[in-house]
Amino acid sequence: MKVIFINRKKVGIIVVIIGLMISLMGISKQFDNKLKTTILVENNIKLLNDYRTSDGKISYRLPMGWTTSEKNFPGDEIKYHNDFQSSDAVIHGFVEVWKGKEDLKLFFDKSKDISQEQNQIKNYKIENLIINGKKTYLVKYLINTTGNNWYKSYEYFVDGGQEFYRFSFFVRDVNFKDTYAAIFQSIVETLKIQ
Repeated sequence: MKVIFINRKKVGIIVVIIGLMISLMGISKQFDNKLKTTILVENNIKLLNDYRTSDGKISYRLPMGWTTSEKNFPGDEIKYHNDFQSSDAVIHGFVEVWKGKEDLKLFFDKSKDISQEQNQIKNYKIENLIINGKKTYLVKYLINTTGNNWYKSYEYFVDGGQEFYRFSFFVRDVNFKDTYAAIFQSIVETLKIQ
């Protein structure tokens, strides 16, 4: 029979450290939510308007004062499209609901190839996220459409299985602020699927 000696001081310190780590993780989550709210307020975004797809199954929110314009496309791939622009015309983009026929990674590859044929693209990166419990891809890149007009692009693709939800944000590179990334993610987090 083996005798095991336990150093009570070391065990006590380890338990206290683990307890503090768990507490800090909980506090940081609350702090993160308050930080996003503060960033919205600092950028004059106080209230959000609700938007719904025509079938009412998907809803999301955009800042009050942003202009929007819904469009219909032929075919059945894009089920919903809504263009938006910030009140100061610095941020523009769109929200789309796509029929999910193929893997999103294949979709990104095809989209990138098509964009590179039509425009200059650099600093292309894909990040994996979880937003509202759903697998989400954030695609970031710089795109030059004409002359030397570089735009910073943040595109979120939320995987819904049978369909996916696309939030695309574009800002001229010279106008981009670091706080915009938090604003974009806060908007995507308002997505609700019935």
